Amino acid sequence: MQGTPDISQLRHLLFGKDYDALLALKAQFENSATYSASVASVIAEALQHREAHDGGVSSVLAPTVERAMSHAISSDPKRFADVLYPVTWPAIRKSIQQALNEALENFNRLLEQSLSVNSWRWRWDAWRTGQSYAQIAMLRTLVYQVEQVFLIHRDTGLLLQHVVSENVTSKDPEIISGMLTAIQDFIKDSFATTGDDMLDTLRLGELTVLVEHGPLAVLALVIRGTVPAELRALLAETVENIHQQYRQPLQAYQGDASVFTSIEPLLRDCLIKKQQQREKRPPWLAYLLLATIVGALGWWIYQYQQAQAAQLHQQRQAEQAQQAAVQALREQLAQQQTQQASLQASMQTLLDQQNHQQQRSAQQIAADTAALTTLTQQIEAANYPFEKAKADVNPQHPAIIALGKHIGELLQTAQRLDKTPQIMIVGNADDSGKDTFNRELAQQRADNLRTALITSGLPAFVLVAYGAPHPGLPSHLQKNERSTHYRVSLY
Repeated sequence: MQGTPDISQLRHLLFGKDYDALLALKAQFENSATYSASVASVIAEALQHREAHDGGVSSVLAPTVERAMSHAISSDPKRFADVLYPVTWPAIRKSIQQALNEALENFNRLLEQSLSVNSWRWRWDAWRTGQSYAQIAMLRTLVYQVEQVFLIHRDTGLLLQHVVSENVTSKDPEIISGMLTAIQDFIKDSFATTGDDMLDTLRLGELTVLVEHGPLAVLALVIRGTVPAELRALLAETVENIHQQYRQPLQAYQGDASVFTSIEPLLRDCLIKKQQQREKRPPWLAYLLLATIVGALGWWIYQYQQAQAAQLHQQRQAEQAQQAAVQALREQLAQQQTQQASLQASMQTLLDQQNHQQQRSAQQIAADTAALTTLTQQIEAANYPFEKAKADVNPQHPAIIALGKHIGELLQTAQRLDKTPQIMIVGNADDSGKDTFNRELAQQRADNLRTALITSGLPAFVLVAYGAPHPGLPSHLQKNERSTHYRVSLY
């Protein structure tokens, strides 16, 4: 709001030229285009100054740039790939070519080792020693390898640091360092040596231990294979570097080995190995195998096409046969429908006959059950009298003949009912004689009667003879008379 001319003149009198500058600055802020243009002229220098001051621009812009790149890639990945194509594709092509060359070379080396005489010898050694084939192959092609490095405090003999090469199994390093110190002391005490003489080499089979003594520490290398001369120089140089960098901790050592943790990279530089160099030759075996695989693949494709053609021909023949079979099945179905009607009539007739037969069977079972009851009563009511003090049985006696007939009918009826009868023959005697004689006489009467029935044709397994008195016999069968009684049991 500019106000009246008098007020405007009053403002000019009060603020002078600064008022015009303020009005111009206000107009610049209110006009976004003018403000953006003024900021754009200095934004590059401002960003450069802030980045040089504390690096805050990178930390602030990094999330925004990442989101912008993610959005650009997700919205139009083809355009992003086209932009990066001149940079990424040569590197990718070179990496793929290098990987294929390495794979082909490794494959050829594997074939050469697998088909060579050495490979079979190495496999025999692996089976004999119980080690893996890879370990045996590495040992046979190895010139030398530093497997372990021990750094030992000279005065105390304690282990300061210990590093091990990959694929090497190490036992307790403290015990090994103590044994090295003990062997050194043993040799100095047992042999006439000067004070400066020290044990510098130990050898056991394929292993060699090189020992370098410094004023404050001892460095030992465990080497497998042929020890080169340069390892002794490397050992001495490493001992010198250790004493230069860690002289103060070595002098002040009181048993805390944690201060020597940073010395591990220096020790790992000693873990070097050298293998036999193989002359690079063209991978003829790989080419040959690749050609064999291609030929086998072509032959397989040819055979597959032939099999597909034969299968198609068989499928057509099968469809024709199937159509013929369907027609035959339709004809058989018509015949089966006719036969089914007659079969249903036959089934109804069979059901009627079965019902009639079941009714007759029920009537027969009822009649046999009644007959079995009657025969049981007749047999148990039978009696054969004996003369005094005698056990003779007349097989032709009417009572014996009737008893045998009833027992025979009982067996037939029980067989129809799927039962097994058993007839107990109990012989009795009166009390006119002595007890011992009477028991023997009663048993003899039962035995003689059983023998007479068996003689008449009855099976022996259904007849059991007892003489009274007997503790296992029912009381009503043990009577004071010269006779025999019977009891029928069905199972």
